[in-house]
Amino acid sequence: GWISGSASTIVGYCGGCAVAYPPYQKDITVILAISIPFMIFYRPSINNGVIMWKPDGMRSYGLFLTLFLSLLTLAGCGGKVEQADLGPVFFPPLPNEPRIQFLKGISTAEDVTGKDESFGLITVVGEADERIDQIVKPYGVAAYKGKIYVCDTGAAQVLILDLVNKKFEKLKGNFSSGKLKKPINLDLDDEGKLYVTDTSRKEVVVYDQSGNFLKGFGATWDWKPIDVALSGKYLHVTDFKKHEVKVLNREDGKELAAIGSNAEELVDRLSIPLGLSVNKKGVIRVVNLTNGRVISLDRDGHVLGAFGKLGDGFGEFGRPKGIDVDEQDRLYVVDTAHQNIQMFTDKGRLLVFFGDPGLPKGSMNMPVAVAVTTDNLDYYQTLAAPGFILERVIIVTNQYGSEKTDKVAIYGLGAMKK
Repeated sequence: GWISGSASTIVGYCGGCAVAYPPYQKDITVILAISIPFMIFYRPSINNGVIMWKPDGMRSYGLFLTLFLSLLTLAGCGGKVEQADLGPVFFPPLPNEPRIQFLKGISTAEDVTGKDESFGLITVVGEADERIDQIVKPYGVAAYKGKIYVCDTGAAQVLILDLVNKKFEKLKGNFSSGKLKKPINLDLDDEGKLYVTDTSRKEVVVYDQSGNFLKGFGATWDWKPIDVALSGKYLHVTDFKKHEVKVLNREDGKELAAIGSNAEELVDRLSIPLGLSVNKKGVIRVVNLTNGRVISLDRDGHVLGAFGKLGDGFGEFGRPKGIDVDEQDRLYVVDTAHQNIQMFTDKGRLLVFFGDPGLPKGSMNMPVAVAVTTDNLDYYQTLAAPGFILERVIIVTNQYGSEKTDKVAIYGLGAMKK
């Protein structure tokens, strides 16, 4: 009776967890596969106050068969829970003229490859260490030549998502000297080299076009690198500790300047700088967490302009973090507290905001970073609603996901065909 009750309790509890948390079904099944047979074929006994487990023969064969079939049933339930299609989600919502549509969410390899790789009743020894099948806790994101690069701080990994070719891959050089500890943000140069800020290594770690480790910058510096942005031969990095932006030579990592901490006006001085972007003219935009401002600088540190403040009104921020800029110099600012993105002109005029919580899909949950791209527009157009023509794609990382939010959320900026 004790064996039957305990085993049934474990199966019921784990089964409920597997349904509630689909990404962890593989781990839950491993627990079941190990614990249930042990409880069936061994029984507890007390010897001098010590609980011992002794073999109990095959008298529980019937129970084992029942539980094994339960495991198979659980395996059949593995994978992502399908949600009913509630139609397209637009921002601003209808009947307003739509400007942004939620297109697709990604939380597991299955969302990219179309294959359920997150669950298996039997795991080959060594396979679990090599297989990356879910996004744990994403942070930085970048788009380059049709691929999406994601810093996964929870897995200490960089993931490369190729939606067109249905590939979900990890960074090849993430081992030995190139092993990441806490990757936060990343960017790629025009040659395809990858630059990753790692706050635990206190370095910018560099990989070649194939993902092989090349070198690291700043291991001996007294700093905390957060975001990174490339512009020509320059590498720009926000330093959380020194409250500045370091301008480095991208080839050798030599520091050329440290800007942003000595502005004439106190309100324009950097204090806890986080997100960073650089436009095609070399103008640097920095998200300043302390006072909720987006500050524009030239490479010499001169303040070119600023906008924003802390608050809950339109154009105001609760906890701004990531930022990106498109070819028209429009700015996309992530607000983790308001759980949305606000889109501005280069002068700071609010154009639209999107991603607010409470929607059946397309809501954000602790968003932290954003990347804007025009790559693969033909592919993304197939995901858009009929008549909604895309001009670019907006990729957002959410640190937490659920049935209604995704770790990586993809939106399309466009307009209805006239």
